Amino acid sequence: MMAEDIRQDKKGNFSALMEHNSNGVTRSSALAASKTGASKKLVIKNFKDKPKLSENYTEDTWLKLCDAVGAIQNSTSIKYNLEELYQAVENLCSYKVSPTLYRQLRQLCEDHVQAQIQQFREYP
Repeated sequence: MMAEDIRQDKKGNFSALMEHNSNGVTRSSALAASKTGASKKLVIKNFKDKPKLSENYTEDTWLKLCDAVGAIQNSTSIKYNLEELYQAVENLCSYKVSPTLYRQLRQLCEDHVQAQIQQFREYP
């Protein structure tokens, strides 16, 4: 019986250490922080609903990507951070714009290749 009482005490103490908020964030209470060697724990849950993209996000993002691809094709520096470009593509794909994005990127690459081929055909 004594072991059962000790387990109940431990369960009670543990639940006192954690606070649960309505926004889904769990964090350690001041009681947990005051113990030596205790670390704070932060749990972040996903959004229930996806945030909406701004109206012109797709067009603005495409202009950035087009500019970046053009810079790569012409061996010039890219104006945008690579992480920013990656995040933009990830956002578009998560909002089901990937088929359109694929077609536009493919066309951009095909146009570049055609221009290069034409340049070499005209070369004496």
